[in-house]
Amino acid sequence: MHESGIAILLFVICALLLGALLKALLRNSKLPYTVVLLLVGIAAGGINELEIFGADSTVSDIFTQVGHIDPHLILFLFLPTLIFESAYTMEQHLFFRMAPQITLLAVVGLIISMVLTALAASWLLSWGIGTALLFGALICATDPVAVVALLKEKSSRKRLETLVEGESLLNDGTAIVFFSLFYGFALGTTTEVQALSVIGSFVWVVSAGLIIGMAIGWVILWVIGKLINQPLIEITLSIAAAYLTFFIAESLHVSGVVALVALALMFSTLGRTRISPEISHFLHHFWEMMSYLANTLIFLIVGIVIMTHATFDSPQLWIALGLLYIVLTLIRAVSVWTLMPLLERVGVGITRGKATVLVWGGLRGAVSLSLALSLAQDSGVPEQLREQILFLTAGIVILTIVINGSTMEWLLHRLALDRLPPAKETSVQKARQAIDAQMQAFFGTLSHSPFFDKVQPESLGHLIRGHEAGRGLPDQTRIEPEERDVAFMRRLLEIERSDYWRQFEEGHIGRQAALQLSRSVENALDNNPVIAPRSSLEESFKAPTRPNWVRELPVIGHSVDEWLFTRLSLAYDIARGFVTAQEEMRNHVKALQPDEQSGERVEAMIDQNCAMAFAFTRYINHEHPDLVAQLQSKSARRLLLNHERALIWKMEHEGVLETAEAQHLIDNIETQMLKLREEGNN
Repeated sequence: MHESGIAILLFVICALLLGALLKALLRNSKLPYTVVLLLVGIAAGGINELEIFGADSTVSDIFTQVGHIDPHLILFLFLPTLIFESAYTMEQHLFFRMAPQITLLAVVGLIISMVLTALAASWLLSWGIGTALLFGALICATDPVAVVALLKEKSSRKRLETLVEGESLLNDGTAIVFFSLFYGFALGTTTEVQALSVIGSFVWVVSAGLIIGMAIGWVILWVIGKLINQPLIEITLSIAAAYLTFFIAESLHVSGVVALVALALMFSTLGRTRISPEISHFLHHFWEMMSYLANTLIFLIVGIVIMTHATFDSPQLWIALGLLYIVLTLIRAVSVWTLMPLLERVGVGITRGKATVLVWGGLRGAVSLSLALSLAQDSGVPEQLREQILFLTAGIVILTIVINGSTMEWLLHRLALDRLPPAKETSVQKARQAIDAQMQAFFGTLSHSPFFDKVQPESLGHLIRGHEAGRGLPDQTRIEPEERDVAFMRRLLEIERSDYWRQFEEGHIGRQAALQLSRSVENALDNNPVIAPRSSLEESFKAPTRPNWVRELPVIGHSVDEWLFTRLSLAYDIARGFVTAQEEMRNHVKALQPDEQSGERVEAMIDQNCAMAFAFTRYINHEHPDLVAQLQSKSARRLLLNHERALIWKMEHEGVLETAEAQHLIDNIETQMLKLREEGNN
């Protein structure tokens, strides 16, 4: 046992070193990182099987132990990290908007693919219907490990990336559910499978997983909400929550993947205001690092496992593998194109080019292989059947990742999906011009220093180049005015949303205000984006009325006063943050506007938004001056505490304060922040 642990530890260390080296070498390469890792794992496993290292050597022992790893360990160790990170870092607004499309592909699309695959496998390999359905369930999972890793590297479209990621996440959970449902049928322990029973079981497994994920997420975020600036505790709780959610769900025989997705989405939405602003960005980077480490290990392990377990001495199976790869690609196309009429009309729609990417991006990976390995280790399954399923699964995993994965970039290029649309390209180029202008101004300031007064501008090359007006911009005559305006307003709305979270992080607005304001932007981004009118905020700015006689009522009067205070406090916070963000948008209008007319229209919309907010603030200043004084005082305290904390961190960084001294001062600030939060809605 001791030697076994040391061997696994050595493998992990060497795998991470190898992964870092490959990542560096492939930086400018067109080969996806995950594809290379898989091939290296296959090569290492093949060399070990040939006993080149020696049958009794330490290296051989390491590869042998890795090759015989428990398939359940792959799922329970790596899947929570990969699923949570993918769902947590996804654009949640886009995910919810595209939920109908994602559900169609992940549920209906998988069922279509599973049934057609079962028919094909039954015909090619003379399997019974139970075995064929079981194989169809495990092989039709578009593995989130492979898809997400590749699309994050190669995709250039946020909506396409969200669609593929979302489908991969839910598709994986659906496949595991159907695999479990058909397992007994395939082994003969269940004599028949009724459609209504399968549907009912599926609905229960998914629904229960959703409830478990949301419940654990609510509890963990409630605990985190009671903490302020405790990075180690908050990160630890996020790790524990991810693994605990998956373990509990799977132990109760419901969907662990669905539970994890629900948990991660709660962290990315509700958790945005519960997790300390100082830790939020670090938490994103932490989970990205965790995902990178998991991807590095899992693809190497998968390659070694394939070479350890699969048999390659059957010509009939090789022929079946080649035919099955082609059939599965065609089935994937049938599944996507069958659903195209619906996919074009729900969510955000889809183009034919993006549908083609979905078809070709239906990669298989570690999940399919783990399910096949768990089947291969079941002595109740005939040995020949185990070998066939494992060989075919391993072969499909290799072929889809190597062929489809390595050609994904070429496909994106052929479909022009690796380039920004002309309207977006215009916005990017205008931003580039603004950057160039500021770079020139900075160099002008720099050149007045005695340490840089001898630097010649021409020696700096493109670093201080200037853009002539319009140079490098796409041909404006090829872009519809409406398309330009849409791209222009989308960019401004993204600036507005970012500013709300900046204000929240700096203490300018509270958590509830930040949530409502960011949601107003998301509503404005739906369909054709609009700066104004902002109908989603109009209700917040309606002055609540309270008859005087209500105030005199015992208990009820006091409760109504508290409700009125909370309502007006939140509205005032929203109004202040709203006006600040509108002015921030206004600062970028001239730099990003496609033409003066568009800029003037947008500025008029900004004026309209500000007028709505100012009308409310005038009312509340006139009718509730005492309330305004309390709110302003509270906000000032919050800002001053944040500023004091920043000053302490700065002094610690400069060496004025030692770490222990700084932490003591920070703890005092956090205590005051917690009291301030408990005073009201912050």
